[in-house]
Amino acid sequence: MNGAAELRILGETLWLHPERAVIWPRHSAIIVADTHFGKSSALARHGLAIPAGSDGRDRARLSRLVSEFSASRLIILGDFLHEPLPLQSREAAEMQTWSESLGDTKIQVIAGNHDRGVSTGWRGYIEWITNEHREPPFRFIHNDSKHSTRRAVFSLSGHVHPVIALRGLRKRASRVPAFWLRKQGLILPSFGLFTGGHLITPAKGDRLFAVSPEQVVPFPTR
Repeated sequence: MNGAAELRILGETLWLHPERAVIWPRHSAIIVADTHFGKSSALARHGLAIPAGSDGRDRARLSRLVSEFSASRLIILGDFLHEPLPLQSREAAEMQTWSESLGDTKIQVIAGNHDRGVSTGWRGYIEWITNEHREPPFRFIHNDSKHSTRRAVFSLSGHVHPVIALRGLRKRASRVPAFWLRKQGLILPSFGLFTGGHLITPAKGDRLFAVSPEQVVPFPTR
């Protein structure tokens, strides 16, 4: 798989894709975290000058992934929406059109903290899952840190928006998204292009994978 990094976890093969997604071939599934659809319009409503178009680009990226891998499922690990979308809003109509364009691809959302209150607005033809979803050998959850970390269950989660610092020749650091592999699970970078990131400090034994637009590469840790 061009540009992707292969992981073998508990007998399963996962591919870490440059589009900040995990591909689970055996189950024909694409897994992403923290899309935060509606964030730019939400901030604009609060008077901030925010460039439009990030939602459309992110939806197009997801559509390309679904098409490229003929995915039967799209799993979002929380914070699918930045805030509830009013039923009659333009954003809700755009999300509905996009979700319908995926055809038979099933969309499953493990609700995150930003998804609270979504029942009062647009829900779409989506399976909303509260707290977590278990599908051996994995557990899908939004924020792994607030739940049990029993070693018998390997978690795929989001929430953190992990980034790492790359230092150049002039000692200037550029921050790039990263997959963060820990003993108890894998934390995905945020999928949304307009979501920001959190500079992480890996523990001993952790592995990091830096994400560029073209490839995912192992990043050395101490």
